[in-house]
Amino acid sequence: MRKSKIVSLLLVFVMMFSFLAACNQTPTPPTPPPAPALVPAEVIAAAVEEFLTTIPDNNYIMAADAALGLNDENPDAIFWVDMRSAEDYAKGHITNAVNIPYPKTGELLEVIPMNKQIIFQCYSGQTSAQVAALANMLGFNAVSFRGGMNFGWAPLELGEDTLQTTENKLPEAKTPDLDEEQQILWDAVKAYFGDTNFVVAAADLNDLVTENPDAIMVLDIRSAEDFAKGHIDTASHIAFKEVGANLDQLPTNKPVYVVCYTGQTAGITMAPLRLMGINAMSLNRGMTGWTGAELPVVTE
Repeated sequence: MRKSKIVSLLLVFVMMFSFLAACNQTPTPPTPPPAPALVPAEVIAAAVEEFLTTIPDNNYIMAADAALGLNDENPDAIFWVDMRSAEDYAKGHITNAVNIPYPKTGELLEVIPMNKQIIFQCYSGQTSAQVAALANMLGFNAVSFRGGMNFGWAPLELGEDTLQTTENKLPEAKTPDLDEEQQILWDAVKAYFGDTNFVVAAADLNDLVTENPDAIMVLDIRSAEDFAKGHIDTASHIAFKEVGANLDQLPTNKPVYVVCYTGQTAGITMAPLRLMGINAMSLNRGMTGWTGAELPVVTE
C-alpha cells in the first residue's frame, strides 16, 4: 500500500513538472517561406541601371599619359591588358602588358585580378571602353586607355623602341567567390564576347539611316549643345550620363546605334545595354568618324 502511494506521488510530480515545462517552453517560430528565385533579366536590368546612373567623373577612361605614368611608377599595382590581336601585340606593346584579345575576354575573365588597377587598352579605345564598363559592373577597378594605341599612345611620339616585344605570361585563373546575383552578372559578361565587337562603320550606318530610318534608333549621347550644332538625321538625344535614367525610352525591338564623340563613351554605354537585351552598337570613332567620312549632318 505504501509503495503504491509513493508511485502515485511520483506520477503526480512528473505530470506537474511536464505541465510546468510545457508552460515555460518558447513556441517554435513558423518556418519562413523560401526566398523567391532570382530572375536573371531583372538582376541584370537593375545592375545596368545602377551602373549607368553612377558613372564617375572620369567616365572609366584614363588619359594615355596618366596611365603610362601609373604603369611606370608602380607596375606591381597595375594590370595592363592589351586587347589587340596576338600578332599586333607581338610587334610591340606597353611594358608589362599581357595580351587578352577582345574576343577572348570572356574565356579569360578569371585571370584578371580583383586587387589591382586594371587598364584595358585596344586600338582606338572603343572596344576597351566596352570591356572597362562590364568589368566595373563585376567589381573590378578598371579604366579604358583613352584613344588606344592609335589615338592615345601614338600622338605621344614615344617611339617604337619604348615598347616591349617579349610576351608577358597571364596569371593563373582563379574562380571568384560569388553570390547568386554576382554569378548571374558574371555569366552574362562571359557570354557577351564573340566574333563581333558591335562597332559599325559610318558608311554602313548612313545606309541604314537613308534606306530605312524607322527600322533603327540612332542615339546621340553627346552634350545638348553639340547635338544642336549638328547630328545624324533622325537621331534622338540623351546625354551620356542621363541614359541610365531613361532606359524606358530605348526600344527592344530594333537596333540602337549609340553615337558619341570618338566612340569611347558610346562603348561604355552600349555594352551594358547589350547585357540587358537591347541590340545596341556604337558608331566607329563616333561623330569624329562620321564627319571624317564627310557624311551629312542636320541641325534641326
